[in-house]
Amino acid sequence: MDALAKATGRAKFTGDLIEPGSLYASVLRSPYPHARILSVDTSMAERLPGVRAVLTGRDQPDRPIGVLIYDEFPIARDVARYVGEPVAAVAADTPDVAAEAIALIDVEYAELPAVFDAEPAASPDCPVLVHPHLAEYERASLAGISSGQAGATNIFFEWKIRQGDTDRAFRDADLIVENRYSLQRISHGCLELHQADAWTDSDGMLTIRSTRQGAGLGKPPLCRFFDLDDSQVRLLEPYVGGAFGGKTDLLIEHIAAMLAQKAGRPVTLAMTRKEVLSTICRGAFVIYVKDGVAADGTLIARDLKVLLDIGAYSQLAIATVRNACFGAVGTYRVPNFKWHSQGIYTNQCPATALRGFGTPEVHWALEQQMDIIAEKLGIDPVELRLKNVLREGERNAQGQLMHSIGAEGCLKKIADWLKWGEPPAQGQEPWKRAKGLSLVNKYTSAGTTSGAFVKVHRNRVLEVRHGLDELGQGLNTVVAQIAAEEFGIPIQDVRIVRGDTAFAPYDWASVGSRSTWHLGHATLLACQDAKRQILAMAANRLEIGAQDLELSGWRVCARGSPDRSIPVADLFSPQGFVPVIGEIVGRGEYTCPKAPEDPETGQSDRAAAFFAYGACGVELAVNEATGEVEVEKIASCFDMGQPINPLMCEQQIEGGIVQGMGSTLYEEMVLRSGEVLNSNLTDYRMPTTLDVPIDEHVEAILAPVSHEEGPFGAKALGEAVLGPIAPAIANAFYNATGTRIKDLPLTMERVWEAVKNGGQG
Repeated sequence: MDALAKATGRAKFTGDLIEPGSLYASVLRSPYPHARILSVDTSMAERLPGVRAVLTGRDQPDRPIGVLIYDEFPIARDVARYVGEPVAAVAADTPDVAAEAIALIDVEYAELPAVFDAEPAASPDCPVLVHPHLAEYERASLAGISSGQAGATNIFFEWKIRQGDTDRAFRDADLIVENRYSLQRISHGCLELHQADAWTDSDGMLTIRSTRQGAGLGKPPLCRFFDLDDSQVRLLEPYVGGAFGGKTDLLIEHIAAMLAQKAGRPVTLAMTRKEVLSTICRGAFVIYVKDGVAADGTLIARDLKVLLDIGAYSQLAIATVRNACFGAVGTYRVPNFKWHSQGIYTNQCPATALRGFGTPEVHWALEQQMDIIAEKLGIDPVELRLKNVLREGERNAQGQLMHSIGAEGCLKKIADWLKWGEPPAQGQEPWKRAKGLSLVNKYTSAGTTSGAFVKVHRNRVLEVRHGLDELGQGLNTVVAQIAAEEFGIPIQDVRIVRGDTAFAPYDWASVGSRSTWHLGHATLLACQDAKRQILAMAANRLEIGAQDLELSGWRVCARGSPDRSIPVADLFSPQGFVPVIGEIVGRGEYTCPKAPEDPETGQSDRAAAFFAYGACGVELAVNEATGEVEVEKIASCFDMGQPINPLMCEQQIEGGIVQGMGSTLYEEMVLRSGEVLNSNLTDYRMPTTLDVPIDEHVEAILAPVSHEEGPFGAKALGEAVLGPIAPAIANAFYNATGTRIKDLPLTMERVWEAVKNGGQG
């Protein structure tokens, strides 16, 4: 839909746009992971020619920000809690003057003890409290989530699910498998860096244009912070160059807006790659899994404890702590189940969601568990999974009735592609080859809302207005296809208008693989509303009941009598003294039904809108002498419901394979005393085309299972594609070497050390 505009540069991103007379902003950041701010002297910076505004923590409203817990100020006040936290900001005539002014600001700190690891931070005996006044913080509610921890603790939130009697089931189990897994901090790695432009109009309207992925999620906290009504804040969100969850949190929007208000001029604030790599990430996970299994391979009990190091502030990590549970309940039948996840403050950069809200991380542990169980029982890993996989009409471990379950089909297709029963050809020593696979799910949350407007123009154009973001995922194309299909017109006749809260309907955010389902429904409802209006108008002109008419392309026809018809364009023309019809606007709003969750057990008839499914198969080679891991063949297969655009689905799957290889084999934020040491793309290793198998050895396979509630049967895909990659590689690695590595990433050094030591890595 917009590929040509992107390829030719006509599609505008935030960095392509600048308001006349804009100032350039820069931010001074804390060099310490935990320090009391004794004083901030900005006098020299303020005297520098070209400086128009300077901010410190004392110049901002006394209203902390956050998603669930209001635990953070845009600029630190009194205490800095991570290396890179803003402590002052400047707006100046040029970027160079702004940078010079930042260097002139003198901050006096008193260092405080810091904590950098989630497990000691979670201990009740931890001597360091990142937020000693946590119990006094104001709290909100997000999609039915309420925080559960307060007081002298670094645990800011926890989530529990209980089903059955796990203690008894473990006593009855023939086999118990218990392991600890961990995952590293990684960057979202977006091509486009974060930027926010802000200005205030003559009527007092605060306008912010930024690289965000959710106006509906971002606008309320901005209104709250600036004490403005919803009508006084306007958000502009042009095309976004990748997000993956990293652009859900408000990192710099408040600062840009405060500088603009103080200077009385537009301000642009753009982060550097170093700043992005130092201030936002996927948090580090520690996952404890205990499985109880019958001798025939039936899962009878599963107990998980998940610790998420969310860094210094909670932001949207609250949703990751909670929603990671869906990864554990959506694939397999587990009659006795226990889940306990905790979000834990440390003195490191804040963490947020990264393409899955915790489910890929849970699959890293659970899909290795399945292979370990299979080996111990002498059961084929594919057969073990098929024995335990959820099927249509069953309830999962959270109590939800499951529909549209494509897990079995995905796994079988991957096993066939991988020629699972045939061992791979072995090369020369020290290279070892093997195959591995995994099976995963990805939920989409229920309970959020999307809106759409459809405007019918007399020149055969159908305009769809929506409030979501085009992040590179192809959303505009999907929306246009849905509208064109419902109206029975060519997709070329559809125009998409979005990116401005002044005229777009409300939508929550382009997150959580919700866009196709939620906005798809809203678009259908808006189209149906417009069609009803068209048929009613045509009924008057043709003197036929609306129930006896149908819309066929841009013409309304009598059912069974196509010769009795009228072009839609003619409905806009005057008839006698009837005035010209100005416009036809259809409106649609959709909220996915959500059932409440029991506060004690987490049980719910419907906590997720639906589940998508996927499997991955890998054939790889390991050099036991050097630690090199080469993925030689890889395929992923997904059930995304009925695909709206199969080609884009295949491209999403291929992109997920590459991103998954990166976070499995290469990527890791290296920290020392809270400071990110590899905050550049030379030292932060991301995969290149040279790291990926050649085209004929990378395959995207579709195995759709239509969902009866989905728009044209569709579900979702965007986040699901990341989930199966890491565990499939880990299982293949074990099959090649006999060494089980449970801690990501599988770097050359870690692989070499693990193989050298033998056994467990």
